[in-house]
Amino acid sequence: MTDKQRLTLLRSARDHLERTQIGFLEFDETGKGSEWRVAIRKLEQLEKDLLPDPLPALGPVWMGGKGLLAQDLTHATSGLDLYPAFDDAFNQGRVVVAPEDMEVTRTSSSRPGLAFYATGKSKLRYWFGHLDRTHVAGTKFKKGDAVGKVAANTIGGGPHVHVGVNVELLLGTGKELKHHTNYTHGSPTIGEQLRKVL
Repeated sequence: MTDKQRLTLLRSARDHLERTQIGFLEFDETGKGSEWRVAIRKLEQLEKDLLPDPLPALGPVWMGGKGLLAQDLTHATSGLDLYPAFDDAFNQGRVVVAPEDMEVTRTSSSRPGLAFYATGKSKLRYWFGHLDRTHVAGTKFKKGDAVGKVAANTIGGGPHVHVGVNVELLLGTGKELKHHTNYTHGSPTIGEQLRKVL
């Protein structure tokens, strides 16, 4: 909605309120008063438009890739509950970048390659696997910073980065995003799922 559309909507709501013949309390108790009903609906529409988008601004995990919110989760992370995942950056040596400001919480390993856990500014937690390096806890990255390169691997169709996404800090202990379990696409995207719950 443009500023001009917002102003028109606000003025229209005000016009309806100026035409009211009963007070708000009477409307609230009885439901009578069509001008109140119309004005409140318009004010609610304006409020909804002015509210900030609840979704975090998440970038891709490699320059030129799809943003994280547009990814769908294709499988579980083997041996790591509550981190459903997608694979991306299908090229050995491709630079993997932070999808948001984040801090490494611990080092890890993957077979093959190295890995690490991180928590993003959004409170999403990540596990990045099949990289050429790991990072110590406390290492901080800004959105778009390089976090490593795709390591040599032949699993899952060739070299790639594995990105597990955990939502427990946002949605509660034991909660996870919907995902497929057989490396196929078609589950709701991360963005679609977060929009419903945030």
